[in-house]
Amino acid sequence: MSDAPIEIAANGKALKKLKAARKEQIAATTARMKEQRQAVKAIKQQLEGAELTVPEIAAATGLPVSEVLRYVASLKKYGEILEGPKAGSYYRYRLGQAPAPEAEADPTE
Repeated sequence: MSDAPIEIAANGKALKKLKAARKEQIAATTARMKEQRQAVKAIKQQLEGAELTVPEIAAATGLPVSEVLRYVASLKKYGEILEGPKAGSYYRYRLGQAPAPEAEADPTE
């Protein structure tokens, strides 16, 4: 019974360390998400009224080609970017229109 206060104090210190570590992790994740939103926004801005290849988008945004390719693949998967004709070795991409929520079929009808 005499060890209980020592154990509680040790658990309290461990909990404080865990909270501090989690706080840093949340801040890092939040910063990473902000960077991703900015990158997607920059890519979409370049595609407004234009059809561009991945290297052209990368040059215009200043992002690495590999990063642009990853974002373009994700945006294409969700219909926000459409693949156009091929220009040399690369496809051209343009903005697409994501389906409106009310346009989805209602399975109960």
